[in-house]
Amino acid sequence: MVFVEALMDQEDAFRIHQFLHTMAEPYKEVFTLRVFGELPFARIGALFGKSDSWARVTFYRAKEKIVQYMKEVEHEGN
Repeated sequence: MVFVEALMDQEDAFRIHQFLHTMAEPYKEVFTLRVFGELPFARIGALFGKSDSWARVTFYRAKEKIVQYMKEVEHEGN
């Protein structure tokens, strides 16, 4: 399932929120600021005293953790 499509499906969105609740920092906050706060990477990096590249990489890693979790959930359902 495509990541954006998962966010649009209510049940998948709820699972993602559940997983986000357990995700370690700074992944949880960076992902939340980017997706729900719609902040640019430069602003997110500035909040943490880091570069926009750091924010971009951290967001990518958070997204990968969520994608992996959703694959595991989908696999368990089959």
